[in-house]
Amino acid sequence: MSDGWPRLALSGEPPFDVRIGSDVCSSLGWLFGGWGMGLLAEAAQTSTGRAVRDLSVDFVRGVADGARLRVHCEPMARGRTFTYCRVSAVDERDDVALSGTAVLAQRGAGGAPPATALLAPKAPPPEVCPERQYALGPGTGTSLLLDVRDAGEDLSRGAGNFALLWARLRCPAADEVRLAVISDHVPFLLRRSMPAPSRFTTVGATLRLWDAPLDEWVLLEVSLVSLGERSAVGRVNLWSAGTELVGVAEQTTWMS
Repeated sequence: MSDGWPRLALSGEPPFDVRIGSDVCSSLGWLFGGWGMGLLAEAAQTSTGRAVRDLSVDFVRGVADGARLRVHCEPMARGRTFTYCRVSAVDERDDVALSGTAVLAQRGAGGAPPATALLAPKAPPPEVCPERQYALGPGTGTSLLLDVRDAGEDLSRGAGNFALLWARLRCPAADEVRLAVISDHVPFLLRRSMPAPSRFTTVGATLRLWDAPLDEWVLLEVSLVSLGERSAVGRVNLWSAGTELVGVAEQTTWMS
């Protein structure tokens, strides 16, 4: 039983038994979606010995603080370059909470960012940016292990609203796991853009990564792609040290 995850890395063979603690949950007591993504990413990497390059996750049901999950990783195909896996996490009633697929590769195998990558946005350095605000203030829930700083925003564009956030983890983790965790910030931008809805629920999320050096601080360029009455799609470009594109994430969120 890996009660100490994420501070204690997963080891051995799947399935992995994990207890969900308050430090990976929101201040309202539910597993933060980014930590759910990170858990599946680590399970896939531990199981295969390869690095996640593509991760797609469906959030089937919420996971409460204190819940125990069994995390499975089922290989579907393994080639010379890529390994394809089905990953999932089930609760104590064997109900699926998280379900997804992962594509993994050997490190250094065709993972360089494209030469046509976007230009990095300009942002002040993290040390001069204020910490992002949480519903119940800092020092509660997932903010214990996440250090996120506000680096600027524009909330005047409707579906084009964007925010810049610096992010890092306060605990050791593989680079791919770190990026999976911090990629979950579309609901933050939605809450900043639309204060009226009381709840934002992530339905599905994807993460695409390149094999590039990762700095301690990653700049998140969060933007809304589409905004409907009840649903929204957002995009997060992840810039190592604010200069090199190392990943792209998207989230579909339901608003109520």
